[in-house]
Amino acid sequence: MIGWEYLLAISSYIFPIGIGLALLFQKRLPFAGGMLLIYLSFTFCIEITSTILANNSINNLWLYRIYLYVELIFLVFFFFNQFSKRINKIVLLIVFALAMILTIFTNLFDDWQTHASLQTGIVFGYVAFIIISYFIEMFRTEKVFNPFKDVYFVVGAVTLLAHSGTLIYDVLYNHLVSGYFGSGIRSVLNGVNLGLIVFYNILFSYALWISRLPRI
Repeated sequence: MIGWEYLLAISSYIFPIGIGLALLFQKRLPFAGGMLLIYLSFTFCIEITSTILANNSINNLWLYRIYLYVELIFLVFFFFNQFSKRINKIVLLIVFALAMILTIFTNLFDDWQTHASLQTGIVFGYVAFIIISYFIEMFRTEKVFNPFKDVYFVVGAVTLLAHSGTLIYDVLYNHLVSGYFGSGIRSVLNGVNLGLIVFYNILFSYALWISRLPRI
């Protein structure tokens, strides 16, 4: 049976997706907002599918591996044009290619029925590099007066925070499931993770709202 905390976490995706669709209908959704809407919609589908499979006692860990590929692709498209220098864009593409190659190579020799701990570490390094590089670019060029009104800064900060907050949980997932750290630790961390999903979706809702184009 699906617990209320899972339903709350999954339902929280309705807020940013709803805002994104409303802006799309009004033709006020820019490229950044559109990319974020697609990303959140796909994540929402992954979460629903994963929950349904788990509720029917079907292994769903392979979905997480697919989701991590989407993370790689989303970030490179989202931030690519925000770098002013050609060399920075080239480095971004090289890091993306390396992360994709390492991820594919890892999954070729890993069991998709187990949690992707190594893949998680690879994607975290990639996420941290891209977002921190963008923060440096943003403050170096001084192109944003108030970063909290810049959709790229907000999305980058939320994404980096999300990956940092769940890194230990994801890397140690197999040990947590086996009860290596005790039966209560996994339950606590899982509850914290679900609560953070709601918090992140509130912030993504804000990011979509500040990205809106002015009325024509």
